[in-house]
Amino acid sequence: MPTTKEAEKPFALKNWRPIVAVASVMVILSGLSVVATEQYNQGQLAAAAAAESALELGQQRVEEVSTRLADLELAIRNAEDIANQSDGQTLEESEREALLAEIEDSKDIWVEQKTLLLELEAAVKALRGEADKGNISGSVLAGLIQTVTEAYRANWEQIVTQISAIGEKISSVQTAQANFQQEMQRLAEEEAAAQAAEAAERIAKAKTITPVSTLTDTGGATAPSAPAPPPVTQEVLVAPVQPGTTPRAFIESYVLALAPNSFISWVPSLCNGFYVCGRAWVGGVNATPVKIELDPALENIYMNSVGLSVLVHEAAHARQWLKYGPNIISANESYTGLTGTAAVEYMADCATIVKYGRSTGVYTNQCSESELAAAATIW
Repeated sequence: MPTTKEAEKPFALKNWRPIVAVASVMVILSGLSVVATEQYNQGQLAAAAAAESALELGQQRVEEVSTRLADLELAIRNAEDIANQSDGQTLEESEREALLAEIEDSKDIWVEQKTLLLELEAAVKALRGEADKGNISGSVLAGLIQTVTEAYRANWEQIVTQISAIGEKISSVQTAQANFQQEMQRLAEEEAAAQAAEAAERIAKAKTITPVSTLTDTGGATAPSAPAPPPVTQEVLVAPVQPGTTPRAFIESYVLALAPNSFISWVPSLCNGFYVCGRAWVGGVNATPVKIELDPALENIYMNSVGLSVLVHEAAHARQWLKYGPNIISANESYTGLTGTAAVEYMADCATIVKYGRSTGVYTNQCSESELAAAATIW
């Protein structure tokens, strides 16, 4: 019969079985955390000198303690599982450390109480055996009754107390986990917001036009450029729509031929009643494709001389980005003496003069020879 903690420790404490239903631990513990403290009536126990009464009390205690020890064992297993799951999932380690310490205390109490239970079971068994003989001396029977009675009176309440204590520590860790997840979510949202703000700022700085780019109150009319543009090696891409080709298909192929690093995005109501307009968006690195926005309601207008100048102007922005990338503003500032995106727009009109023979007339319809020469380098 084991009589020490060392004799009982090999039971299973070092190899707890995994507990699957971890979420149920608080439900299990809720029914165990409040157990009425037994008040042992000295007079009643003293009166239970008869073997039959001692056996009844002893067996009752064995069943009660066995149930409570099983509850404590389950609580320990659940606590270990929660401790493992929460590793690195709390803002501070204090809650987990407290739970781990409570687990070790619970194991010690389990061993201690299991040892006492085994002693009680052995005493009850011996008393039952001697009582069944019917011919033992009163002193032997009295000694066994005293042993059972003392075991019955042992402090078994700490099992329930420990179940409640470990349940509180589990709850603290779970709360810490929830706080950790909330903090991670908050940080992720802040990071996403910061990235979005950074991207918006980058686009705002890098985009080559304003929402009314290539628009004027009179409809975006253009005039022949002066001085005449320098000769270019590429043919000016102006042609009627071929049979079997839609205006949209022609427009897209026209722009793509001018700026292979671009793509068209048709945006309804983009021009908001103006005669014709376009918009280009740049960002990333030089090789990042440039989105050129056009209004689908103005497909036929994009086919006339004014509309084609807009297409060439927006394609020029894509070619500027391909050449200069993030340096698009500073590079064009050096050519014009203008600052900010105005320099980029001005040089896009110069590039339109180079390629098409006239500009949109929004930013300029005249460029110096040096400006035209610089603008020609993007094509």
